[in-house]
Amino acid sequence: MLDRFKAFILTYGMPEPPSRILAMVSGGADSMVLLHLLQQAGYSVQVLHVNYGLRGNESDMDQQLLESYCQRQGLECKVIRCSPGQLTGNIQTAARELRYREAEAWMNEAGFDAIATGHQLDDALETCWLNLIRGTGIEGLKGIAPYSGRKMRPLLWATADEVRAFAKSQGIPWREDQSNSSDAYRRNVLRNQILPQLKTWNPKWAEGFAQTLDKLQTTAELQRVHINRIRQQLLHEDDSTGHLKISVLELAGSGINETTMGWLLMPLGFSEAQGRRVFSLPQGENGKKIIGETHTASLQMPFIFITENVEEPNWEWKGSVQELLEGAVHGIAAEVRNAAELSPDPNRCSVGIRSLNDQVCIRPWKAGDRIYFGRGHKNVSDVINEASVLNPLKSMVYVVEMEGDVVWVQGIRKAPLRQDEGEMYLDLHWNVHPHHSDI
Repeated sequence: MLDRFKAFILTYGMPEPPSRILAMVSGGADSMVLLHLLQQAGYSVQVLHVNYGLRGNESDMDQQLLESYCQRQGLECKVIRCSPGQLTGNIQTAARELRYREAEAWMNEAGFDAIATGHQLDDALETCWLNLIRGTGIEGLKGIAPYSGRKMRPLLWATADEVRAFAKSQGIPWREDQSNSSDAYRRNVLRNQILPQLKTWNPKWAEGFAQTLDKLQTTAELQRVHINRIRQQLLHEDDSTGHLKISVLELAGSGINETTMGWLLMPLGFSEAQGRRVFSLPQGENGKKIIGETHTASLQMPFIFITENVEEPNWEWKGSVQELLEGAVHGIAAEVRNAAELSPDPNRCSVGIRSLNDQVCIRPWKAGDRIYFGRGHKNVSDVINEASVLNPLKSMVYVVEMEGDVVWVQGIRKAPLRQDEGEMYLDLHWNVHPHHSDI
């Protein structure tokens, strides 16, 4: 068993002994055997156990067994206790998220090389079937990855029966979770009723499924390489904004379909379904956008722009001209000039002032804002649209307001100087790239 354990670790490039490993141990047979084999292989091991309190005294007995074992073995064991009320929504999902959150926090704090879990081949088979029933692709079919994201699962080659037989032969203690025999969860129904029937069709199911998993892992890697190549061909950086963009013409001639686009955009925070919708953007109205978790795709013909999501700006500064001259706002240089020294550059704001006590407001533009336009006023929204500012960036445009009037739309338009203004002018220069303000 130990030799196969070590060989599997080498095959999938997992950290080798004497690496520091954080073992997530429930007290069941799988995780207790994992802990035993990690010790035997020569790893430096510490243990994390989460007591969810879902089974009352049974949960406490799981904890006691593990703490007693770790004490005998001289292993550090950290226990996290929570009440069932802390697990909201799907209990299994909430419990899994909690234990991984705690494990990753401890790993980052203590500098472990990896987190190890006791998943075995039956778990991988169950996950594969559950994903297949829900609807999935290669990633879902290959089930549980042996090693990814600093999480290692070095028992994925062994069946549940093999793990328990080894535990008995080595005298390794464990506790049975009685809730596993209940059909309250879909995984348990699959484990207790459906898969036992399917396994009778092929006595060598474990060998066959292990080979299938290996082929699926290889297929997934080939898919990843191919998608990366397509991504490099289609995604370009825009020279003027630095944002990613996809040429609609190149997309049409690439031969890819909406499913491929879904895979292509997943590293940018789009779900597969959102990626398929991005593929269809050229068929809709200009300006339409799809907002992903970290990025937004917007159609600005002849391109689809991919921009990083930013929080809506809420910074606002109010103060006097004197304060601006004294450097009150980082990134904005202020000077007092006469009319002859003023520049027509839209990146500079020029406005007549009566005194250094005149009040100035610098803020994000908002609906209803209007800027003086010679013979009248114009909506700031129209000014921004005419400047072809990308939709995801429109909310990042700032204005300068004095006495209730917008006198400057940052980097785009400034109000013309009025003939009735005095001879003293405030000249503002925004020292950061328009629409990317960090103030």
